[in-house]
Amino acid sequence: MKEIKNEQLKVQPHSEEAEKAVLGSIIAQGHPIMEKVAGWIRTTDAFYETLNREIWDACVELYRSHKPIDMITVIEQHKDMTSNQRGESYYISGLAEAIPTTANVEHYARMVWEKYIQRNIAKSAYNVYKMSYDEYEKVNVQLDKHTQLISELQLLAPSKKREVNDIVEETLQAIEEGTNVIKFGLKQLDEPAGGMTRKEITVLGGRPGHGKTTLMINAVRTLIENGNRVVLFNREMSNVEMMKKIIVMESETLKYHDLRLSKEKMNGTADKIKLSAEIVKEKYKNLTMYDDIRTLSESIREVNKLKPDVVFDDYIQLISVDNNKNDGRRFEIETIMQEYKWACKRNNCSAFLLSQLNRAIEMRADPLPRMSDYSESGVIEQTAESALFVWYGYNFDDSAYDRHESEIIAAKSRYGQVGRYAMGFNGDRCKFYETVEEAYKG
Repeated sequence: MKEIKNEQLKVQPHSEEAEKAVLGSIIAQGHPIMEKVAGWIRTTDAFYETLNREIWDACVELYRSHKPIDMITVIEQHKDMTSNQRGESYYISGLAEAIPTTANVEHYARMVWEKYIQRNIAKSAYNVYKMSYDEYEKVNVQLDKHTQLISELQLLAPSKKREVNDIVEETLQAIEEGTNVIKFGLKQLDEPAGGMTRKEITVLGGRPGHGKTTLMINAVRTLIENGNRVVLFNREMSNVEMMKKIIVMESETLKYHDLRLSKEKMNGTADKIKLSAEIVKEKYKNLTMYDDIRTLSESIREVNKLKPDVVFDDYIQLISVDNNKNDGRRFEIETIMQEYKWACKRNNCSAFLLSQLNRAIEMRADPLPRMSDYSESGVIEQTAESALFVWYGYNFDDSAYDRHESEIIAAKSRYGQVGRYAMGFNGDRCKFYETVEEAYKG
């Protein structure tokens, strides 16, 4: 008979008592406990035991449906969702009775999640081993997954604790040196909160043709002028087309239309283009642009490598999320926002993310954008430091709005104030101005 190695008999990491404690606490006190543990347990698979996974699913369904959570409702919900047996009902009824206190439920939930991450690391390590002789690109994707799991397990470790005195000193230094806030250098963008905060996200929304990409590169320009290191992910446009906009923006007289013409029709603008291009070469040495990165994990990896002051992404709806399980676009946007948030914290930088707005805005009598116009607005509102819109009324009604007037709308400002700020805009010059008069002169 073939001998079975000891390694094959090892049980995967899990804590049966912690799982029972979490479920028993939920059944005992319902929704308040569910809200506490949901922040830790983000997937059913966190539970090792099959029956515990089923009970968790029943509790989640009751919570989502705004129904009471207690022993009777959980048993009935479990019956509806599975082929519940009599013995399973006894098991559920015994969970709440076995819990002496619910005070430590978050600690139990943390234990359940920690064991889940450990199990995934073990599986991932085995997959890395099996794939070690495959093509590099294939192995690289698995390595990214493995690294993310290890990072999450490290974040659960208690070594992240910092003394209050150290945090106070760091805060005083940030206030004195002004290093925690990155100014846009554009008055209307700085007005709501003084600029961007390091380790935070700013989201800019707008419908197509309202100038959000142009506003973005104007912000890139002033940030570069102020000595910041900037990374820009071009997803909608190529690097070449984006650079055309930058060359026009840096010139005195060029128009974007000029660079879209054939060489024969440029009418002597070639010298002006070369002159502006030389200015860009010298000035934008701290700018790194990508137009060939599709996935979120690749994007975050580049941010971690370069450690910029500000990351721009144009735009988030075009980011491909790795291992999408068809859970819906809301979960993808949530993942994108959260990963960018953690990347900003890890690298002490800010992120400026562009977002399309849904088409409902074009059906309303009042076309001014609002928070609900963001695709998956709840996720964006919860995660972003600032939620901004660029609104170009001339596109909506050319008889009622000035063609050189645009507006920045601050719909959310965690550290400042909301409001509306008029700007000058000249799309063909790829420029935003402080006033409409300057836009006409431009």
